[in-house]
Amino acid sequence: MTHKAKLSHLLILFSIILINKIALSYDNAHFYRARLFPGEARFERNYLSSFDITFAGGKTNKGYACGSCEEVCLLNICGYHNMQFLGKNVPDKDLSKETDALLNMLEQIPAQGNFGKLRFSGEFKILELVLSYYQNLTRGFFIHFHLPIRKLDIDSTCYKDMCPTDETCPNTCCPIDGMANTYWKAFLNMFGQILQEHNLNIGNTCQKGVGDLSLVLGYTVNYEDTEVLDFIDATIRGGIMFPTSKLRNIDCAFSIPLGYDGHTGLFGMFDLDLGIYDWATIGANVSATWFNSRRRKMRLKTAWEQSGFIKLYKDFVRRKKGNIYNATGYFKFDHFIGGASFLLGYSYSTKHKDELDCIPACVDCEIANSDCMLRQWKMHTLHLFFEYDFTKDNMKYGPRLNIFYNHVLSGERIFKTGMAGFGVGLDITWD
Repeated sequence: MTHKAKLSHLLILFSIILINKIALSYDNAHFYRARLFPGEARFERNYLSSFDITFAGGKTNKGYACGSCEEVCLLNICGYHNMQFLGKNVPDKDLSKETDALLNMLEQIPAQGNFGKLRFSGEFKILELVLSYYQNLTRGFFIHFHLPIRKLDIDSTCYKDMCPTDETCPNTCCPIDGMANTYWKAFLNMFGQILQEHNLNIGNTCQKGVGDLSLVLGYTVNYEDTEVLDFIDATIRGGIMFPTSKLRNIDCAFSIPLGYDGHTGLFGMFDLDLGIYDWATIGANVSATWFNSRRRKMRLKTAWEQSGFIKLYKDFVRRKKGNIYNATGYFKFDHFIGGASFLLGYSYSTKHKDELDCIPACVDCEIANSDCMLRQWKMHTLHLFFEYDFTKDNMKYGPRLNIFYNHVLSGERIFKTGMAGFGVGLDITWD
């Protein structure tokens, strides 16, 4: 088969995959940190092996709110936490208990201003190690193994009452009578006891371990028989992402899963690189991920008024995780000085809304599905990447070093966590 025929077949296959919306992004796109640069088209050479290790980290105390592009405190990407209605419609409340009776009295008060709302803040930190292994076969086919290892921390968590009642800050935001304020003060004093009775922690959290393992089969073409461009490189790949990571701890309000929270993913990716002027490359990458549904236990929203991360009731539901879609474009100064290359890129990532099937849960399924934490998120990312390739002609071993920074430009319902790091790579030719 000629290179032109191979390229034509590749583009046809890519179109079919897009139509069926079964395509990827490995374990890479997450709401809590900037997406790492997804890479370029694979080099076509029989039996070429490539090993890559990438280390990155970042921290932030800011995020982008749900439904807007405004910066907010880290833990308020779903708005202020409405504690006035925390106990509304929670099943099996015992009004003979002081805590349940207090929650019941609070929900009877008409909602006004910021009464009963708390603003939470904290700092998010991430360390991430990514292990990657490519093995070319013959005729453009290759396999790829991808495994991230992460440590996610949220610390320095605290909250502020958004409805102050002292003389220094008059209670203009909450025109509530004195009895209502008495109930609210009682709630603040008993907040810890209420959380303890429902086995819920709002303190610091730490999750560490492996992410989700991806196994990939790909096909690549490096086409150089062109008069206008230096080359056309195209790669298509697809595979399965296994849920090898820890699940989110539902008893820690601010816990974050290390991967995709127990959901298996089917995926694929398409890369296209165009070489120009002997020193520049223009590239693009598109991808999407389809997840299965899974039955699991979750904290559920029980009232329309509830907002934020904190929910008392938990039950088993079937969760359909929303698909993830990514698009990347980049310009690369390729080996412009010796083995030095510099890349400037942009990515757009979005995850669609999760959907819950609450039957036979004891809550209103429509209310549970209105939870902001299930809603779509969006992210715009800037990629800066510098690499030095030490490979020389006729060398069997080709080492590479790189440094990079990924900056969150804006988004919705995400943490504003930039990721800086470095990587080492090794290419080995066996022929």
